Amino acid sequence: MRKLVKTRLIAIALLTATLMAAAPAFAEQKLAVVDLQRVLLSTKAGKAAKLKFETLQKKKRKALKRRDGQLKQQEKALMAERRTIEETLRSKGAKAATSELQQRAQIFQQKVQTFQKEVMLFQQTQQSALKELAKQEGELLRPIEDQIKKHIDAIAKAKGYTLVLSRVAVIFAASSVDITDEVTKRMNGK
Repeated sequence: MRKLVKTRLIAIALLTATLMAAAPAFAEQKLAVVDLQRVLLSTKAGKAAKLKFETLQKKKRKALKRRDGQLKQQEKALMAERRTIEETLRSKGAKAATSELQQRAQIFQQKVQTFQKEVMLFQQTQQSALKELAKQEGELLRPIEDQIKKHIDAIAKAKGYTLVLSRVAVIFAASSVDITDEVTKRMNGK
């Protein structure tokens, strides 16, 4: 236990010495932060991309919802048919299972198997739609993000920033180092 405490104390002392030695280098650094999400949602291009994506999303959702409704109706019909077959069996008894009733049961079984395949296909379609939407969102945002990065680079060079951090990764930053509004203005051509 003492060895562990001694090792930790040595590590802390080394870390402190390293930070003190590096302090002059940190003092020379000029930092800024930018809220990329706010820039994206505040720009004309970002708003247009968001609207286009939401339109695509609604279209996909509507088609999937329609198909989901059809499958639910199919399921209800199958459940009703199953109840009918079971009631017929109960009323006539297991011994009186006619070839007609057996044939209905076989047809019903085939319908159930077909329905299960359709449900699996629908689930695959849902997954495919999600992947396609994610891809389309990336394609819509990539050019805007590239523009944002160019503006950040230009601001950083002009103002001598050596490091620009995303606001998401920063716990605290003084408003004087936040360049979000400036990036937004440049993105909007102001």
